[in-house]
Amino acid sequence: MPGRIPLAGHAVQMFRNPLRFFQSVSEQGGLVRIWLGTKQAYVVSDHDMLYDILVRKAKSFEKGMQFDQARPLLGNGILLSEGDFHRRQRLLMQPAFHHEKIGTYVDVMRESATDVFGTWRDGQRVGMYSMFYELAVRIVIKALFSTDMVEQDVAEVFKSMPIVISGVEKRAAIPPALLDRIPTQSSREFHSAIGRLYSMGRRIIADYRAKGASDQVDDLMTLLFAAQAGGNKEMTDKQIQDEFMTLLTAGSETTPSAMSWTCMLLGRHPEVQRRMQEEVDKVVGDRPVEAGDLRDLDYTRRVIQEALRMYPPVWALGRKCVQDTELGGHLIPAGTEVLYSIYAVHHDPKTYDNPEAFDPDRWLPERAKQVPRSAFMPFGAGVRNCIGESFSWFETQTVLATLMQQWSVQPISGEPVKPIAMGALVPGELPMKVVRRVK
Repeated sequence: MPGRIPLAGHAVQMFRNPLRFFQSVSEQGGLVRIWLGTKQAYVVSDHDMLYDILVRKAKSFEKGMQFDQARPLLGNGILLSEGDFHRRQRLLMQPAFHHEKIGTYVDVMRESATDVFGTWRDGQRVGMYSMFYELAVRIVIKALFSTDMVEQDVAEVFKSMPIVISGVEKRAAIPPALLDRIPTQSSREFHSAIGRLYSMGRRIIADYRAKGASDQVDDLMTLLFAAQAGGNKEMTDKQIQDEFMTLLTAGSETTPSAMSWTCMLLGRHPEVQRRMQEEVDKVVGDRPVEAGDLRDLDYTRRVIQEALRMYPPVWALGRKCVQDTELGGHLIPAGTEVLYSIYAVHHDPKTYDNPEAFDPDRWLPERAKQVPRSAFMPFGAGVRNCIGESFSWFETQTVLATLMQQWSVQPISGEPVKPIAMGALVPGELPMKVVRRVK
């Protein structure tokens, strides 16, 4: 890969404009060697090789450097844990994410959305990303932990989480020991933000515990506490805190991105928005959206799926090779970082006709069967795929169907939308005009 800088390698290019960097690398081939500082790494843009990493040869790869730098916030939660411990944690938490259980969360999702949308005025300008961010935080905490977040806590997450995510990205490029040795403002803000989020999490968990068993319901927190009470020595107070922070982070980073990009695309394609509204009117009418409706919202699902293809929230990640492994005919030495771009895979013209075009009908069954499973992975794949995938689908469909019942969204002229590649791929604030529907 050209453009290597002495000592820095390709790190400067990658962090100056990561989306453009990974796209340019993908144009060089499906497996490209780059340099991060003085260490070599590889970038995978080929969907079949990526499937090797995540599924076929998953035992040869573990979480990479990007994940390591998230440990100050997420500890040994389900996102970062490895091996047998991860399998036990996933098995323990899985009941809270079963399809049938998630169906019981739809009321929380819909009511939370209705509360927000009900405050709007016809023609109001709304910052869609921050609105969906705050909504997603409330939903994940209410649904999984049966807790209503106070305004102060929602504001704290909105303020502190981006600081932490940005700090994690920097630490993936610059040794944390060096960053922490130099008392920069960003380093102080990083540790301060983690401290504030941890304090908030400890308080919420303590309040939940103080309710007593009689007031608790069958939610994720109950499962964690029950494991602890049942003698699971691994389920310490610290581990419960790690799982809480992991799910709060995942739930507040990815789903708001998906909902925001979908609204941006609906605003740019009013004919798609009208078709989606017509489907919601036919399936749901004027009554509240219910879990049973979601399976009949076929077009709505295709719209969301196409938004996830074009703007995957988890747009790039990495793994570390733990044993010499063949990948695409090349030997990847143990200890090598392997980065991959879901965004590049989702925009590969060898897989998708006209990949830059927004076309929900590319997901009609007869067309979708032409897309390999490994070429569409917004939630990952294999044993490490996102445990909250179904939760995210239910939430996104419920919230957007509720939105389309009463409102249309329109772009605001003079407000360019540029993808920002951080922990998630986000559209900035995304100001849009909301217009009340007249039926």
